[in-house]
Amino acid sequence: MASQDFTPKSNLKRQSTLDVIAADFHPIHETSASAHHFTEQRWARAPKEVACALAASVLVSPLVSVIDKCMVQDIPGIGAFFRAAGAACGDMVYKPKQFFGGLSFRLTVIVYFGTYAVANLSEWVLDEMKVKDDTQRKQVKVSAASVANVGLLAWRDSVFARVFSGPEAAKKSTPMRTVSMFALRDSLTMLATFYGAPLASNYLKSERDWHPEVAELSMALTIPAITQVLTAPIHIHAMDYFNRPGTLPFSERMDNIKSEFNKISFFRALRILPAFGIGSYSNNKFRELFIKQEDEDLLLSRRMTKMVRRMTMAEMPPPQAVKKD
Repeated sequence: MASQDFTPKSNLKRQSTLDVIAADFHPIHETSASAHHFTEQRWARAPKEVACALAASVLVSPLVSVIDKCMVQDIPGIGAFFRAAGAACGDMVYKPKQFFGGLSFRLTVIVYFGTYAVANLSEWVLDEMKVKDDTQRKQVKVSAASVANVGLLAWRDSVFARVFSGPEAAKKSTPMRTVSMFALRDSLTMLATFYGAPLASNYLKSERDWHPEVAELSMALTIPAITQVLTAPIHIHAMDYFNRPGTLPFSERMDNIKSEFNKISFFRALRILPAFGIGSYSNNKFRELFIKQEDEDLLLSRRMTKMVRRMTMAEMPPPQAVKKD
């Protein structure tokens, strides 16, 4: 008599839609040498890494630029913020030349292009140097990507503050205290991304038996989003000091943080989805599609060839049976 498997259905590994999405997701903090198996020639791969970073930054920048521009404007309440963001999204659809040629979109593309390009090229250098140690790879990639992201965002937001926070702001220079607060804010986000998210996903995999890819995807988005509870007061104070420099009572500064906290923390958490979800996914997907690797079936050219071949075969008439005399 054949043995039966009485394993509870709840314990069986099932391929859900989330599992499929997560399997294709490689967060920006992914540094393992086994994450990719690229075989592209050295100087052919480098420009492709840069091109993939540019394509990903163009995809992620529309929504991020809308949210970040609204966050430096004096918009009272979450409802008014949504209306302002909706109007900006309307410009994206009905006035694309004005939106995509605008300063907020262009500067945001520069930020994420710089971040993804540095992350991709640092991984390329590590592969060329045949560095296999995951700790060493992480130190290099974390340092390079963090410096690029923190520096570019601090510069961009100092420009945003002068251009978008009010008619009198253009006459001001951004105080170093404000720039420093922007840098501290983004340093905490990068710390959560590169160290907090992997620690949380490892805990879920080892202690809670989560599916590895689901744990990595969920924590890569959740941990940086939760961190915005800490970074929101820093952002609020940075903008408050830009608009009201000088010495003010501590209670007055705190009252401003309390009044703005719900709105800013919510929208800073919301921007994590495109910045760390869509951006990281599309960057790695573009690399998978265009950079030669061991599994060539993943390449876009190979996929297109197979699709054309299937379409051609489907359109061909079936072979006629040969009549025997």
